[in-house]
Amino acid sequence: MTIDTLFFDLGGVLINFSHEKMCQNIADLCDLDCNLVKGHLFEKNLGEMYERGVIDSKTLYEYFCGLSNHSFSFDDLMMAASDIFQIKEEMPPLLESLKKQSFRLFLLSNTCQAHIDYVKKHFSFLDLFDGLVLSYEVAARKPEPEIFKAALEKAQTSAPQSFFIDDVESHVKAAEKCGIDSHHFVGKEELKLALAKRGIHA
Repeated sequence: MTIDTLFFDLGGVLINFSHEKMCQNIADLCDLDCNLVKGHLFEKNLGEMYERGVIDSKTLYEYFCGLSNHSFSFDDLMMAASDIFQIKEEMPPLLESLKKQSFRLFLLSNTCQAHIDYVKKHFSFLDLFDGLVLSYEVAARKPEPEIFKAALEKAQTSAPQSFFIDDVESHVKAAEKCGIDSHHFVGKEELKLALAKRGIHA
């Protein structure tokens, strides 16, 4: 069956990001120790709950207000948490080439409301996508099979017609277990070779 739908991961594939910078930004804003912020976000799984949609942006704001003795605005916290991205300049032209060939493009990302709002505001390449499959909206995260099922449903396509690109190998293997042909992303040129092997030239 011919591939007509491509699912792209966001962070690490289309943009670079820094969890370290996020923790430091929040620590500076809230006048907290960076390791304390990191502990709450990653060891106490606050970040994962946010990416799953278990908590929302308002709850995250209230949480850090409770940790801090300083006052700061909701918008300031959202910016501190999200001003961590840099676009991979070589990737939008590849997306544009695929779009011109009528491939359907979908984003498939473990992300949260604050991050996707920031990316939408600051980077125009999301306009090339036919749809976004976001962990906090579907209440599942890669590498869980539920998020891949949600992606196929949203794209109204089948696994044999799909191709998935992600920089995390465990996510790639999980997609393959769901029957989705996949590529472990390490760079644009390697991705172009992987696409060419499948008869797709970008």
